[in-house]
Amino acid sequence: MRALVKHSPGPGNVALLDVPAPVPHDDQVLVDVAACAICGTDRSAVESGQGFDGRRVLGHEVAGVVRWVGPAADRPDLRPGDRVCVETDASLCLRCAYCRTEQYNRCPHRTGIGTTTDGGLADQLAVPGRAVHRLPDDVTLLEGALVEPLAVAVHAVVERSPALAGEVVVVTGPGAVGLLVAQVAVACGATVVLVGRSRHAARLATARDLGVQHVVDADAEDVGEVVGRLTDGYGAHSLFECSGSTAVLADGLTHLRKGGRAVLVAFYHERPSTDLDLVVNRELEVVGSRGKRPSSFRTAIRLLGSGHVRLGPVIGAVVPLDRWEEAVERMTRGEKVVVQVAADLDAPAA
Repeated sequence: MRALVKHSPGPGNVALLDVPAPVPHDDQVLVDVAACAICGTDRSAVESGQGFDGRRVLGHEVAGVVRWVGPAADRPDLRPGDRVCVETDASLCLRCAYCRTEQYNRCPHRTGIGTTTDGGLADQLAVPGRAVHRLPDDVTLLEGALVEPLAVAVHAVVERSPALAGEVVVVTGPGAVGLLVAQVAVACGATVVLVGRSRHAARLATARDLGVQHVVDADAEDVGEVVGRLTDGYGAHSLFECSGSTAVLADGLTHLRKGGRAVLVAFYHERPSTDLDLVVNRELEVVGSRGKRPSSFRTAIRLLGSGHVRLGPVIGAVVPLDRWEEAVERMTRGEKVVVQVAADLDAPAA
């Protein structure tokens, strides 16, 4: 089969290769990959190779069609031909305190597709039966490739936050995850202030079309004034930091009310310099939100099925697998790119 492979450590060393197709275990499901979105992890594999120390098929934001269900997969609800998305947990100990409560993102023995095991930028992918979710009928396979980042947003907004109904929240960073976090927060009943810069004009316009109530260009408007006006001067209940910018994080903390909460969703390439006196004096909470859990996927799929979240407008470009270099370059420019793996998205891959 075709696969996008990080074949050697270090910068570069990525190529589209012919590799053996996966031979699934009896407890796995074999998926014909239709589409796989790319994110910063894939970009890092290409540009630096940091964290990749062996040969690996890249890609972890996967949607496709079931080809085969293993007899020990414990998935009587799945049939060949079902349209699905997949979780990223390839293997788990299933014994630790975290696994016993489905906190798989905390398992110390976890491996993940596209990083520590082979991923989904390939014609086929074998995954554990527990990791497969059927897509709602009206969600396309291209959109299905964004269920994984939507689950990341659900984990941040629903599982790492208190109830937000009636509260004002700030979301910084209008990339794909920021747009999804903003939509989930709106679905939870929050009044959302999404903050970007002038260079993000197209994504800010998308946010308005998606129903985000307040969209702010920080180069043209004073974010503090907007938040103050909405909160009678108290400040926002929560901040969801999705930009990965240490300067944006520092500024975002100033928009929180006393007792407010900052949820860190992004990863940072530079070590943040946080004003801890501000955190202490305002009794702020700073919370990390890493990845997602099975419950995150279940909630994400319910939000999609009910129409509370839309994924199509978040997709910036669709690029075929053989033009993967273009996909990475467009992703570097800030577009959310879905790589089309199957020639016919209505049929299994060849």
